[in-house]
Amino acid sequence: MNLNNITCGLDFGTSNSVITLTDKESGKEIFTYNDKSILYFPQTNEFVYYVGKEAQDKYVEEQMQGRLLKSVKTLLNQERFLFTWICGKKVTPEQLCMFIIRHLKEKAEAFLGTEINSVVLGRPAIFSEDPKREQLAVKRLTQAAHDAGFKQVVLQMEPIAAAFHYEATIADEENVLVADFGGGTSDFTIMKLSAKKRLNKDRHNDILAYDGAYIGGDTLDFEILWDKITPHLGRGVTYKSYNKELLLPISIYHDLKNWERAFMLKESKMRRSLNNYYIDSGNNPLINNLRVLIDKNYTYSLFRCIEQSKMNLSKEDITSILFEKEDLKIEDAMSLSEFGQIIEKETKEVEQRIVALMNRVNMTADDIHTVFITGGTSYAIPIRNVLNKIFDSSKICYGDAFTSVAHGLSLSTMY
Repeated sequence: MNLNNITCGLDFGTSNSVITLTDKESGKEIFTYNDKSILYFPQTNEFVYYVGKEAQDKYVEEQMQGRLLKSVKTLLNQERFLFTWICGKKVTPEQLCMFIIRHLKEKAEAFLGTEINSVVLGRPAIFSEDPKREQLAVKRLTQAAHDAGFKQVVLQMEPIAAAFHYEATIADEENVLVADFGGGTSDFTIMKLSAKKRLNKDRHNDILAYDGAYIGGDTLDFEILWDKITPHLGRGVTYKSYNKELLLPISIYHDLKNWERAFMLKESKMRRSLNNYYIDSGNNPLINNLRVLIDKNYTYSLFRCIEQSKMNLSKEDITSILFEKEDLKIEDAMSLSEFGQIIEKETKEVEQRIVALMNRVNMTADDIHTVFITGGTSYAIPIRNVLNKIFDSSKICYGDAFTSVAHGLSLSTMY
């Protein structure tokens, strides 16, 4: 297979990552591989790691011992995060991202039987509104790709890549709003697209406006945790202190947000305080639920349960949230309408961002010919309802939630 006739696009995402190889002549995908953006480092003296679904399965197999890391992409713009200690070694954000990028690269190379040197790598529309952090994220991501073995690295905005994927399917010129709802961010771009423009090398003038928001699947999961689960873990419970009734500190529950760091809670000052809260509350069983969750390191399993319930509401009007271990049981129900209320703050921001983006270029919903939607979080019905509220449903087009961006990235090399 002639490598000169093949382009490579890699969508390194917060929750999932995809690599696609495309034939230059036909523009068709010839290979696509996707996996979860998760790393697992077993509890061992040797520096060993697993990526993706294998990491997830290995973590469960090892009784959730060791370090499981997700959303490492979000570390790229954190200037204070220089490294973390894993198995006695300093590991930088660049290296954590590199492990996942290299994993996908190796899968594509195994298919081709040869080394891949060039890649178009996806990036969100906005890493950070702080220019310094934005620049740092771009530098780190580029370095991670080089360290993974790519000699030539071109960055392309993910929503623009999704637009190129859609453009390959149309003939007439259209004003297209691309909405990419990912695990960590939601990105929006308005572009002028047409078959005639595909051969143009410079497409900057066709990009009319873009914006991004820190709203993604992870955000929605935490809102469900907060609203539906934390009451089962003692939120709202009171305890006695010097003859006063005080509420359990809510900061405890915010510490559960980053489940990949939840293993550290077992030895924390907060965990020790829970013993006193438990006694001072009259041995309230809900506080004990939280103690068990932390001590048995069940947080990851709980978030998987929450994610599954969220996914169920893409097909059902009501779902059960059932998390059951031998020493802990949490059971509740959640309807689609209730889910919409839980994430109302997020859906309102999505609506405001899209309307503001159109206003920026003096457009209304009537001026947009097509709304092209992609990303795993686009399956959430309340998110889709926002778009149906703004635009006529006939204008809305759904791409493959997980591969559209990667294919568009591979097409970017043709422009």
